[in-house]
Amino acid sequence: MNRIVSGRFYDVMSLRLIAALEDMGVTELIVGRRRHTFLQNESAWSVTDKLSGLNGVFYHFGSMTEGTTTPGMGSDIDTLGCDDDVNIMSGWPEWERGRRNLLMVKHETCSPQHYRLQGARRDLPLPLTQPYEQQYEEYYVTDLDGNVYLSNRFIGHKMRQLLFADNLPYFQTGPSHSFSEMYDVVFAYRCKTLPTECDSWFTRFRPGNWPTPEMLHIVRELGCFLIPDGHCFSEHSAVEWRVSPSLIERHLMFSMEIIHIHCYVTLKLLKKDTINAYLNGNGKLTSFHCKTALFYAREQLLPEMWTVDHLFDCIIYCLKLLLEWTIRGHFPHYIMDEVNLFDGKLNSEQRGRLQTILNIIIETHLAPLALVKTHDLGVRLLHNMYTVAIWDMTPRRAVYQCITGFLSVYVNGRQMKKVGDILHVVADRSPDEVCLYLHSLITELPLQQLHRHHSEQTLCRLDAVNRDSLIRYLQQHLASTAASICLQQGIYMGSRIWSWYSAAMNTDVASTRLKLASMLYCKGDLQLAADVLEDVDRRYNNTVQAMCGCNRMDPFDVKPRESFTEAVNEENIDVLSSNRVAYCVRFLPQEAFCVPPILHYEMVRAVGDDIQHMHHTERTWMNWAVVDSRPFLYYLQYLTFRGLGLRHRQEQTVRSLEDSIEDGLNHGHLFHPETAAHLLAHCCEMENQPDWALLAYLFSQLVRPRNNAANWHIQRLAGL
Repeated sequence: MNRIVSGRFYDVMSLRLIAALEDMGVTELIVGRRRHTFLQNESAWSVTDKLSGLNGVFYHFGSMTEGTTTPGMGSDIDTLGCDDDVNIMSGWPEWERGRRNLLMVKHETCSPQHYRLQGARRDLPLPLTQPYEQQYEEYYVTDLDGNVYLSNRFIGHKMRQLLFADNLPYFQTGPSHSFSEMYDVVFAYRCKTLPTECDSWFTRFRPGNWPTPEMLHIVRELGCFLIPDGHCFSEHSAVEWRVSPSLIERHLMFSMEIIHIHCYVTLKLLKKDTINAYLNGNGKLTSFHCKTALFYAREQLLPEMWTVDHLFDCIIYCLKLLLEWTIRGHFPHYIMDEVNLFDGKLNSEQRGRLQTILNIIIETHLAPLALVKTHDLGVRLLHNMYTVAIWDMTPRRAVYQCITGFLSVYVNGRQMKKVGDILHVVADRSPDEVCLYLHSLITELPLQQLHRHHSEQTLCRLDAVNRDSLIRYLQQHLASTAASICLQQGIYMGSRIWSWYSAAMNTDVASTRLKLASMLYCKGDLQLAADVLEDVDRRYNNTVQAMCGCNRMDPFDVKPRESFTEAVNEENIDVLSSNRVAYCVRFLPQEAFCVPPILHYEMVRAVGDDIQHMHHTERTWMNWAVVDSRPFLYYLQYLTFRGLGLRHRQEQTVRSLEDSIEDGLNHGHLFHPETAAHLLAHCCEMENQPDWALLAYLFSQLVRPRNNAANWHIQRLAGL
């Protein structure tokens, strides 16, 4: 009888738990959207780096990419940068002439999962006897036997130098070196073959028939990374590199069904609000510990156990695994079981406290879940059972919109940032050279292929999408630069320029169309310009979200329009969807003759020593004219209506420009407020209201005192 009651209780609580997790955004739809977003960004990063001639690849790992987090968990973004210029050898037969070769050496002092990297000559497959590369010389260590090893400290040292030189903050967590606590960035080397420590994982018995033989065949080809992180107990940690099978682990996580994700997220919530709270800083259980327990449980439990009505049983099974390993004092890595994941995390005394809290959670049948505060999980579980009011809790729909908004802001901002990096390369070239360069990129880009494993079909598809998107944006600048040359020289614009504008139209809702309208205004085709602007005005409805790729849009701070996130959720469209976003409009100096004269000042913002105070993240575009789409729309309408003699429409657009600036400032959707203020000030000047214009310029100067064209405008108004 007790078993029946217990079983029914577990069934009911499992359903309640799943409903609560879905309220937090842990659903198949949201998990899939998270994965797609970060793979999209990973692909865009790789495509643009390949185009720029960089031989490296960036990967996203961790809970953001896996879809195993919620807004309340405060998860960071895990990124791994891999330098493919270095050939990591597991043996001398893998040596390659002319390349920088490093040999993995299992030294007698190395613990499991750690290797040394021995330097090798470029001309012969022989070990180095002395450091040979000047830029790395200080980071090589020679032992008593004359062997030369690469230290793992050089990456952190170089990152500190770069960040400090740009006046950026520096954060280090283990092997991660970053400018922000919200980004976990690790640089590593790629090894094509797995070390022998992984061999037993492929052959061991698996009661749950997972991973399948097909999966094992695929992941064997993924290789591993070497992370600059020595063993915590080693006396030679400075020359040790840790093996990380992160790609294998990501592939395994992507194979999980939603019931497994529910189990894992629950473990993480217990870890965050109950287990680590009980440990109170005396040691720490990590998400990777919870993930490892999930892997083992998935491997050992029969498939019929992973059902909705057995969710509580699966969670408790994972907790019992944690308890067993805690009692043994050895927490086995899932793929390299000789590795003890307790090392450096929990000592024997701390494991005693961990054992106590795990026993409590298991023996009380997960009762501490009722105390979890994240997303009010405990209250949600008790709702109806004890008639707890939940009207003050965030509704499911709002949570979904919050997640979608964050993902969209993040991926769009990063996409535009990478485009800006490419355009920065041509900053000092002539307009003709820019045209040739952009045309060559557009022609060659479809032929650029990344070396993908046959298992990375999703990334291959995203590569194609990102290439198309990048081509459209480059065509926008090619069209505008070529048109600028024609306007400067007073020559006829050929059909190719119009075709480039046309091909770039679907970059987003506004930016290409506004650049076309700007060119038409400068060309003198005012009615055509007015027609294009009318089309933009019609498209720019309340579901369109302003986006910026100039590092002024922090995805953790920006709150997208509710109407935008609602539309994306309801239509279940891609968060990168071009018909819902409006990027800021960017003009290179080479496009100057397609730009209204007032924006020429934006291309020479610096006054005096301003350049010395220019923020690192803004150096890419500070010599461009960059403006938010909506204010630029109304400014161009003002100019065209003024030229057409439509006084009433002209007055309307000034009010619309004022409203767009006020709305953008109030809701955090105006990313270049100083430039928008300049447009409004210039309208005031044309309306013969110099005092109001000066106030607008002073406001701009207050918002951004340095590297601001307002300083030029104020001098101009003062007649200096």
